[in-house]
Amino acid sequence: MNSTTQTLLKHLPELPLSRLGNDESPAGLWIASLPWPRTQGQSYSLNSQSTYNQPLGQWAKEAEGTPRRLLMIADGGNSAPETIGLSQTAQPAFAEKMSAEMELFERSPYEEYIWERHRLRLRYGSKSVALAMGLRTGDEVHWWEACRLIVREETEQCLVVEMGGAIPLEVMTIEEFRASGYTNRFLHRHHWLNGQIYARLHANGVCEVFAHHINSKFFDDGADLANAVPVIGIQTEAGIEEITDLCGDWDGSQNEITLGQVRFDMTETARLATPQQPGKISTEGDFVVLQPYLGFEIFGGACPINLTGDPFVVRAEQQLIPRGGARTLRFSLSFSDRSPRIARYQAPAWWYGLCEEFVPEPLLPVSNAYDETTEQCSRWIVDNIVKGGFEDGSIPRNASQKNGNAAFCGRDEPGWEGEIGYGEFMYAWRTGDEEAYQAAMRSAYYITDVSVDHAVKAVRMHGFLLYGFSVPMNRMQVTLAAYLETGDPYLLETAQAVTTTAYWTHKNSWPRMAVGRDACFVRSAVLLYRYLGSDFYREMARDGAHDSIAAQRENGSFGDQGGGTGIHQWAAYITKPWMGLLATGGVLDYLELFPDEPILLEGIRKFADWLMEERFDHDGVVTWSYQHDFNGGRRHFQPSLGQDQILPGAAKWHQDSLGRLLTYCALRFEQPEYFEAWAQSYEGRNMSGGDHGVSASLQFIPWVQAKLWQATLTEEGIETDPAPFGEETASIFTPEGLQPVELAAVFAG
Repeated sequence: MNSTTQTLLKHLPELPLSRLGNDESPAGLWIASLPWPRTQGQSYSLNSQSTYNQPLGQWAKEAEGTPRRLLMIADGGNSAPETIGLSQTAQPAFAEKMSAEMELFERSPYEEYIWERHRLRLRYGSKSVALAMGLRTGDEVHWWEACRLIVREETEQCLVVEMGGAIPLEVMTIEEFRASGYTNRFLHRHHWLNGQIYARLHANGVCEVFAHHINSKFFDDGADLANAVPVIGIQTEAGIEEITDLCGDWDGSQNEITLGQVRFDMTETARLATPQQPGKISTEGDFVVLQPYLGFEIFGGACPINLTGDPFVVRAEQQLIPRGGARTLRFSLSFSDRSPRIARYQAPAWWYGLCEEFVPEPLLPVSNAYDETTEQCSRWIVDNIVKGGFEDGSIPRNASQKNGNAAFCGRDEPGWEGEIGYGEFMYAWRTGDEEAYQAAMRSAYYITDVSVDHAVKAVRMHGFLLYGFSVPMNRMQVTLAAYLETGDPYLLETAQAVTTTAYWTHKNSWPRMAVGRDACFVRSAVLLYRYLGSDFYREMARDGAHDSIAAQRENGSFGDQGGGTGIHQWAAYITKPWMGLLATGGVLDYLELFPDEPILLEGIRKFADWLMEERFDHDGVVTWSYQHDFNGGRRHFQPSLGQDQILPGAAKWHQDSLGRLLTYCALRFEQPEYFEAWAQSYEGRNMSGGDHGVSASLQFIPWVQAKLWQATLTEEGIETDPAPFGEETASIFTPEGLQPVELAAVFAG
């Protein structure tokens, strides 16, 4: 056990966990995802209440059973105090226990052609509710078939179950079955929607539900499902009058509903409907049927306008479920006197820092003048994220088109990029900002559900028609972060699948002329290694990093991206600082964990030196431009504009990924001029909204702050080992609060 871990464990008994947000409403559950030190997982309770502990992840290079997070879910007792603490003692578990079973409610009448439909029956004493995943097509509701229920875990405090099945768009008749052969129209023809429910049933009578509708594939390449919209069936002992009162449009305004003796908190599900595009509540047999939104909707912007005349790739009114499309319904319910509402708690920023959540070493976070930028970037996300409707949680590429292009229908082109939401999670962990946290979580489920094609296990090309993919889009950081916060296995499995697909798609065209932004998947592989401890992802990351450096040009620069011919290979001749930063992002991630990689290190230095040589004066600010050359020259024909451009352009270009790379070089090679180049560019930057710049600032400014001061917590207190350059004053996040520091005082001894 290292010294940092020993120090952290001594602080555990007094560690305060603060409630996110100002809502003091009664809560039936408290939940905290506690970053865990490099030691074996232990069972703790929240405020001595009965608490379920779920270890998540695994520290790399540590003994098995050393989790990265401890997901703690406790009985809230219908309270939500501002601060709670940890204890190794707890109230006795509740005597009443919840149970789950797969209950048959409909079966084929034919002996030779069998199908069965089940529902997930949850019981708590004499009370029960049943859930079934389905879809509506025309006037019919079809329920899932071929189901299986598995128990993932059972403790005194919690029963964790998962149930899945397939929901047919068309039901094969007995006549079609009896005439089966190669001419059967359903043979190797995708015509169903997968339904999955992951549920945690707590002993106090409150249940968390993550219900996923996923249009994936199994026997062919998958397909769109036309005239279809997902639904979920709820069966309780509610009376007819109670049910009738609920029926009608579901417009997202109702966060809580009661059916019989069961109360539901539908806050997150309600976000997916609006008065302009409502879902609906109806009945089918003994089910209350919730259609949570009007239909799948995907806004694209410029590309679909050019190709189809419509800025939307899919409109909700079409009621088309695209191939690979998914959407998650998150809600909770209560059988007991406990509220179905859940209050979330979070450890202080210094704890996240020492548990290596911000950088891959135990450094305390630092606050200084750079905070202004991260605050503005977080606010940009909160202000511009889509709020309400099927695309709730979509973060735009920029925030200017809706005001300047009437064809965009008041919308901005989407980004579909999983680093920006990760950066917002990091900001929320650092500040305790609930709006930032909620924006990050909603972004995570949007990226995972909508941006990923679950038939291909790859992220779609942002704003493009549905057949388009792009290796650079496969950035799963936000999806993995959301898994660490929720424990929802769907998130982890998607992050793993997409990252693996991206790696092998890269290998489909390797060796190739150029690698640029198409190396972004390496960052996801490194993060999966950091949080799962699996050498599978380390080897993937190392190989991808070495491929990136192998494609580096002799002068140290990188192409935009590679692969294919024609318009796709043309990008290989384009040179931008930004593309080199994306090409080397995963390389730097890997070097931080494994610094003894001379080929990778030399590639980083060559690129940094190219950046230093390419800087030039922009009206008193020495910085960079968006593009610097084409095919080694300074003239570039831009086909979308139909004109030549002289390079580099006059406009300034700055992103704070420059800060990470150049600060790394300044520290590693003991040459402060690298850092000073970024600092000068930073001071002269133009602040503008855009997902790439916002993402870089949220991730890498805190990295620069922490690395420059090297602040750690020891038995004797706070120790710093600052670089002899950077901001003169700062404040360090410590267990006692913000501690001011000055460079001059440190070096004066």
